[in-house]
Amino acid sequence: MKLPREWTSADARPGAAPPLRFGLALACGAAVALVLSTQLLFQPFVWRGFEWDEILQGWLDLAGQRLAVALPIAAAVALASRVPANTALAHAALFGMAIVAGAFAGELALIALGSLDTPPSAASIAARVAQWCMLAFSVAGLYYLWRRGASGRAAMQASELRRIRLERELVQARLQALRSQIEPHFLFNTLATVRRLHETEPERGARLLAHFLDYLRSTQPQREHGQCTLGDEVDLVRAYLAMVEVRMAGRLRVELDVPAALRPLEFPALTIATLVENAVKHGIGPAPEGGCIGVRARQHGDAQLEVVVFDTGVGFSGSGGSGIGLANIRARLQTLYGSAASLRLAAHDPHGVRATMRLPCRAAEPV
Repeated sequence: MKLPREWTSADARPGAAPPLRFGLALACGAAVALVLSTQLLFQPFVWRGFEWDEILQGWLDLAGQRLAVALPIAAAVALASRVPANTALAHAALFGMAIVAGAFAGELALIALGSLDTPPSAASIAARVAQWCMLAFSVAGLYYLWRRGASGRAAMQASELRRIRLERELVQARLQALRSQIEPHFLFNTLATVRRLHETEPERGARLLAHFLDYLRSTQPQREHGQCTLGDEVDLVRAYLAMVEVRMAGRLRVELDVPAALRPLEFPALTIATLVENAVKHGIGPAPEGGCIGVRARQHGDAQLEVVVFDTGVGFSGSGGSGIGLANIRARLQTLYGSAASLRLAAHDPHGVRATMRLPCRAAEPV
């Protein structure tokens, strides 16, 4: 979020009002002067006693007089807003002196130009200056409060954006650390299995190696641009489960039901993969007869995406692991989507575990 230039000057203090632009100040002064000049048009005797061209000329004369005072006040206030001051009281004093000086300058200009019908007395000049000062103080005070409020809101938004950015960076750092811990162990085991199958069952070894290459290719989009779609995650899971199928020698069945229309949606990287890995390690792995792992995705309305990962393994009675993977998924969903996302675990019928993720439907940003 980029703040306007005049809101980020070197002399600005935290919470201080930003300097006023000359163009805006003069426009406000002109608007106030024109509004004040319309008081002539609301006098009933004017329309009864004068022709319309005389009324127009009188209004133009009055508008000129009002402009002659309002514009110097506006210019003086704009100048005062650029003078450095250490306290709010000093700012207020500067504005007050600027308003009084501008009003006097405008009244003296009217006298010098002969715009007044009769030469004013010192008392009448002081009274007119006082009226202008009261009006200018009211307008300046309202404008000052509005800008202070706008500046405060902009600072809060900038602070919130910084907080979100830092949280995203922390999540990415944790994700990278998780990858660095998991992948060496996984790669070592897979390559060891490929070598063993190459010696004992070459055909299965070749299939495992092909699935392993697919797995490596599916991880490249996440590594290159740091974002992930549901399609990327499903491709990664498909390649991973294909390797596990070969290693488990028929003890694993896989069901993937993800509509093609949902593949381009944004999705947190390694979330489904973590749930699937847990299902393999703590659900299907301990079951002597093996079982099925499934991934299903559905869209509810236009706003919510639901992804279910289930297994028919030993269920909650098995080894549940440390829970770090599930905690990381919940933390990432909270950071990315707040209360709009959730992860829930439940028993799967007839046995096993079902994990359900719900999050907002968002199209992935183009790379």
